Amino acid sequence: MSRPPAYLFVGPEELLLRRAADRLLTELRDELGELELTELRASELPDGQLPDLRTGSLFGSPRVVVVREAEALPADTGKALARELEGSPPDATVVLLASATGRLQQLAKVIKAAGGRIDVVPPREWAIKEWQSLVAAEFRHHGRTADAGAVEAILSRAGLDVPGIAEKVAQVAATAQVERGQKVTARHVEAVVVGHGSRGSFAVADAMCDRDPARALTLLRGVLESGDDPIMVLGALAYRLRSLVAVAGKLDGKAVGVNISGGQARRLQGVRRRFGPGELTAAYRTLADADAAMKGSQETTAAELPAALVLEQAVVRIATPAS
Repeated sequence: MSRPPAYLFVGPEELLLRRAADRLLTELRDELGELELTELRASELPDGQLPDLRTGSLFGSPRVVVVREAEALPADTGKALARELEGSPPDATVVLLASATGRLQQLAKVIKAAGGRIDVVPPREWAIKEWQSLVAAEFRHHGRTADAGAVEAILSRAGLDVPGIAEKVAQVAATAQVERGQKVTARHVEAVVVGHGSRGSFAVADAMCDRDPARALTLLRGVLESGDDPIMVLGALAYRLRSLVAVAGKLDGKAVGVNISGGQARRLQGVRRRFGPGELTAAYRTLADADAAMKGSQETTAAELPAALVLEQAVVRIATPAS
C-alpha cells in the first residue's frame, strides 16, 4: 500500500507530536533506508514559503521535510501546499506538526483524504493505564526500561503533565546507575526527583473509589499543592460518586448529570463492588458534610478547619473500607 505524500500530526502537546513523528520517521527509514531530512519551525520559513518539494536528493536518498508549529503557517502557504499535494505527488514527503488546524483547514482536509492526518492527544485523566504506558514509552525513548514502581513514582511526582513527565524521566534516565539488563526502579526515581505532582482531581476520585486511602491522600496533596481549589476537587469526587450510583442503579447517566461511556460503565461496575451495603450512601453524606464545612471555613472564624484538611479527612474516610 502506498504511503500518503504528506502527514499532519495534530494535538495540544508538542512532545507527543514529536514522538509520533519520530515513530513515523523510523518506519520510513525501515522501509526506504537513509533519509535526507530537513526539519524546521514554521516561523523559520522565509516569507512562509516551504522548501522545494520537487527536487530529488543529490545522493538519491528519499527526502522528508518536517515542519514544526505548522499552525503558524500563513493561510496562503497552507492553500498552496494543498494544491501541490492534489497534483502529482512531490518528491519529498511532508510531515507537519500542528497544535490546531485553524488556518490550515483546506490543507488538513486534503491530507486527511489521503490518509495522512493523525490526531495525537494525551490520555484522559482517568485512563491511568494509558498514562503508565506513556511513562514507560518515554523511558524506552531514552534507552531505558522501567518497572511498575518507577512508572508510578514518576506519575506521583510529575502528575498528569506531559512536559513534566518527560523532564523527570529524562532526569532519571541520565543519572540512574542501573546495571545492564536491569530496570529502573522507584528507588532510582526517588533518588533524583522530589515533590508530588497533580494527577488531576479525577485521579484522586479513582483512588478513593478503589478504596486506597494512602494513594488517594498522596494524589490529593499533589492536586492541592498544584493550586487546585478544594471546592473544585470536591466537585470531581461528587461527579465520580454520581457515576457509580448511576451504574449501580442501571440509570441513564444524563438523568443524574453525568456522561458515562460503555467502557467507563464496565469499569465502574467493578469499582462499585468495592463498596459494601450502605457505603455509597455514607460516602455521599461524607461529601455533603465536607461541602458544608469547607464553605463554612471560607466564611466564618479561624476556629473552623482549613478546607484542604476537611477534604483530606473526607477522602480518607470514604477510601477506607468499613471493617
